[in-house]
Order: sequence, then C-alpha cells, then structure tokens
Amino acid sequence: MSKFKIIAILSILIFVFSSTISYSQPLSATDATGFTLNLSQPPNRIISLAPGNTEILFALGLNDKIVGVTTYCDEPTEALEKEKIGNVTEIDLEKILTLQPDLILASSLTPEETVVRLHELNLPVFTLKSETIEQVIEDITKVAVLSGVEISGSKLVKTMKDQLKKINDFAQSIPDHQKPLVFHIIWHDPIWTAGNGTFINEFITLAGGKNLAVDIQGYSTIDFEEILKRNPSIITVIENHGKNEENQLYQFVTTDNRLQTVDAVKNDQVYLIDSNLVSRPGPRVISALQYFAQIIHPEIFGECKIQE
Repeated sequence: MSKFKIIAILSILIFVFSSTISYSQPLSATDATGFTLNLSQPPNRIISLAPGNTEILFALGLNDKIVGVTTYCDEPTEALEKEKIGNVTEIDLEKILTLQPDLILASSLTPEETVVRLHELNLPVFTLKSETIEQVIEDITKVAVLSGVEISGSKLVKTMKDQLKKINDFAQSIPDHQKPLVFHIIWHDPIWTAGNGTFINEFITLAGGKNLAVDIQGYSTIDFEEILKRNPSIITVIENHGKNEENQLYQFVTTDNRLQTVDAVKNDQVYLIDSNLVSRPGPRVISALQYFAQIIHPEIFGECKIQE
C-alpha cells in the first residue's frame, strides 16, 4: 500500500473518530424553567414556537433544519415559507407530532399548559424567556450548544457583545445632564408605556437616555397629566400595532392638542419604532439598541437608520 493511501485512510479514520468524540457526550443546556435538555446528537428537525426563536435559528445558520414555525414568524422573509404549527398562543400539537421534531423551542409566549403537554409527550422542548439583552445572548449560546453549532454561535455572540460594548461605552461617557428624557408609547387609549424591567427601558438607558417611565414596573398605563408634567424631550411610538391603521399612534401624538406643549412634539422629536424590532428577544436586539442610540444621540451615533 502506498504512503499516500495510508495517509488518506488515516485521515478518514481521524475524521470519523473525532466526529464520534464530538457527540459522545449529550448536547446539554438548562432552560428558563429549570429543565435540562440532553440531546445525543445535533437536531435535524427543529420547530420554533415564537418569532424571536425563529430569528435566532436563522442567525445561527440553522434555516435548513427548521421544519415548523408560527404564523407570526416573518423575519427573515424565508421564515414565511416554513410549515406553520399555529400562532404563539394556539399550538397545533397534532401538527407538531406529524413533523417529528428533535428540538422544539418554546418561549415566554407559549402557554404553560402547552409546554407541560409537550413534556408529557416526551418531546424535546426547550423554553427561552429572555428579558434583557444579556439574557438574549445567553439563550443564543444555549441554542447553539444544543444544535451543535457552537462555532457559529460564538461568532454571533461575539459580534453582538462587541456592538453592545461599543454603544454602551459611548453612552457612559455622556454626562447625566445631557441624557434626554425619552417617553415610549405602546398604545394611546389609555396611554400604555414601557417601564423598568423591559427591553425598551434597557434600550433607552444603554443608548444614553432616561426613561420617563423608569419608576413604573413593566408595561403599564400612565396618567396624561404625569406625561405633561415630566415633559419628555423625545417620544417614540410603536408602528404596525395589531390591525390598526398605519401610523395611528404617530398621528395621535403629533396632533393631540394636549401634547402640543411637550418639548418632543414642539421640536419634532417624535419617532416611529417597529414593534417587532423592539419586542422580539432575538439577535436583532442590538439593531433595536442602535436605533434608539441614533434617535437619542444622533451627534454620536449618526442618522436614525438601522445598520444591518
């Protein structure tokens, strides 16, 4: 046998052996509910039960492994072509069984009884419940580990952390008196806003602003008089909210007589925000943060335009 044939055979044996070693131990991670999922090999058939989860899978290059998503999974556009298993709160369990998944990614939006039933059926379900950017990054790492794409996961996480640090470093150098008061409106009848413990609050503060509703916990209503009293310098409003008319909130803010004395309205500092961008716990949280940074401090972060 020639020297080259021996080398070739040895190379093949080394590759096979190393591949076996890679997954000799289960791919393991613990989810938001405390459940530890162990997989003997990387999944080939993955179902996502939430839009944020779907975006994570695509960002990790797992699009060919995705066999089912919800009707709300529309980003990236390729997700629209995937098989539908229901919406985020009404899941078709029979459909899931038919698709024979070896990994199901649930979320905080998934009804608890649905997750319980999936466990009862001995299906490999893993629940993600990120509430901060750091938790999103942690969840991306967990999905990458379970899916056997640690290298892709590490690259994505590094990029996100680098961008997060860059924005945060700039924002921390801004004196407190130069941090504008920002008010975020989710709905107007009554007025709903995002307080402490929300992605919105984190976006605003990390981008060098102050959240007008920081003393409110979670998502809640706020009195009109309190808005006028605090007088925000910047107002952001959700667009594409449900099935309402386009830019309805923006029209309300810019035309309501009571708000005409507010600095944000007087100085034309009212901005539309894509609700999907700022509400989905996925890799685009960094784009959302950058968007807020460009709104709050254009002198530092440039024009108000999302950079891919």
